[in-house]
Amino acid sequence: MAARVAVVVNPASGRGRAARALPKVQQFLASIPGGAELIVSEGPEQPAKLARDAADGGAEIVAAMGGDGMVGVVGAALVGTGAALGIIPTGTGNDFAGALGYAKRKPLEGAALLSRPTLREIDVARVRWGAGERVFLNVAGCGFDSEVNDAANRMRSRVQGTAKYVAAVLKTLPGFRAGRFEVDADGTHHTLPGMMIAVGNGVSYGGGMRITPNASLTDGLLDVTVIGAMRKGAFLRAFPTVFRGTHVRHPKVTTLRGARIAIEADRGFEVYADGEHVGPLPATFEIIPKALRVVVPRANR
Repeated sequence: MAARVAVVVNPASGRGRAARALPKVQQFLASIPGGAELIVSEGPEQPAKLARDAADGGAEIVAAMGGDGMVGVVGAALVGTGAALGIIPTGTGNDFAGALGYAKRKPLEGAALLSRPTLREIDVARVRWGAGERVFLNVAGCGFDSEVNDAANRMRSRVQGTAKYVAAVLKTLPGFRAGRFEVDADGTHHTLPGMMIAVGNGVSYGGGMRITPNASLTDGLLDVTVIGAMRKGAFLRAFPTVFRGTHVRHPKVTTLRGARIAIEADRGFEVYADGEHVGPLPATFEIIPKALRVVVPRANR
């Protein structure tokens, strides 16, 4: 008989935070009525398949133990399976877990919630591009943001989380050139010179950058933030305001909202979603309302 709960874990997440939390998490799992199975991911290609296999095998809840990347991959894999997503946050940012009301650095809270779960339905998003499509849970971006993401992924540094992202910003900015974006939001067209576009189902990424601060996981819409073209010094002065979400008041920032967002650009910007590389523009983003059940703290039902 399949365990009622399965936990997919990446022991390396959060610079070893998952591995350090694992013994106590296992103690919680042993006490869960109906049983719990711990499934260790041994590589970046495994979590999605492991999550789907667990759901197909009868698990009612499949929890991701790791950071935002692991949560995004596992959650996307569960769409359409009927299994709910649990979260044991052990990453460096844990933005998506924070949006659901989890204390960001308390993995044992996530494990304890699996025993008597409170479930909530949330929206997810689908991005389509020339070569295919994928589902994401939180935030997608293209332009300067995607180039920073790529630079951060290639950086070999002990620095992680927000500090690594900021370092990548400083590395990328000197050689970056703004583009011209063509954006269609539910049939309304906008031509916008800009540095980057973020499409948010959730509010924040990168360890607390509230890039789409008014987004909701349950409103059936995607929020779009377009950072307009500006001088590099002006960009650096404005950059810290993203951590408060007040960057949307800047005269060079445009915000849009819609259930379907189509984006093209005058050059081949790459799209990243939930921190993972997707593919080049043009791309279309669509909301899928109430497509995933998630385990949440009771106060955030």
